[in-house]
Amino acid sequence: MGAPFGKVTFTEEYQKRVGWHANNKLHENSRELLSILIEHTDLNGDSKIFELGSGGGRNLHYIHQHFGMTDIHCSDLWEEASKNEMTQAMRKYSTFYEGDSEDIINYEVMTDLDLFLTSDHLMHLHPDKTDYIIKKIMSDWNSKYIMMRELKKGYEKSHPQGLFHNYNQFLDKYDLISDTTSKTDESYFIWLLRRKNERIY
Repeated sequence: MGAPFGKVTFTEEYQKRVGWHANNKLHENSRELLSILIEHTDLNGDSKIFELGSGGGRNLHYIHQHFGMTDIHCSDLWEEASKNEMTQAMRKYSTFYEGDSEDIINYEVMTDLDLFLTSDHLMHLHPDKTDYIIKKIMSDWNSKYIMMRELKKGYEKSHPQGLFHNYNQFLDKYDLISDTTSKTDESYFIWLLRRKNERIY
C-alpha cells in the first residue's frame, strides 16, 4: 500500500541529515521533546516506547538516556541507512521496522505502549493517509501517551503539508496535557496527549 512518494522524496541519503549526526538545531528539538516528557509523564525504565518515522533514532536516544528504558521500537523507510545513523545504544536496544508508515500502523500493532511518538513526520504524508493513521493509532494501538511535533496550520511549505491535517481528532480519546510552540521554530507545535481516564501514579 505504500506510496512511492515516500522513498522518492526521503531517500537513504536523507537519513544522514536527521540521525545522530544531525545539526545542532535538530538535537535541540530532541532535547525539547525530552524536557516535556520529563515534566508531564511518569515514564521510567520499564516503559515501552515507539517512534513512527524515527530515522536514526535521535529522539529515542535522548529519551532512553534519561529514563533508561530498553523496550524501544521504531520505524522508517530505510532500515540499513537509519541504523547507520544510530548511536550504539539505539542499535543495541531498538527494534526496527522497515516500511511505509501506513503499513507499519496496520501490521506491527502494539497495544501495550507507554509512549507513541511522531516528530516532523505526519505533516509529510497525504492528509488521507494521516487521517487513516490517526484513527488506527486511537482504535488499535491505544498508547498511554502520544507525543507529536508537527507543522502548524498556516505554515505549510509543500503539497502534502498544504492540505488539511486533522490532528484534533486525537482529542476524542486523549486529554491534551501539554500544548506548546517549539522554542526552535515557531511554525511547529508540540502536543503531549494522555489517554482519557488514565490513572496517574
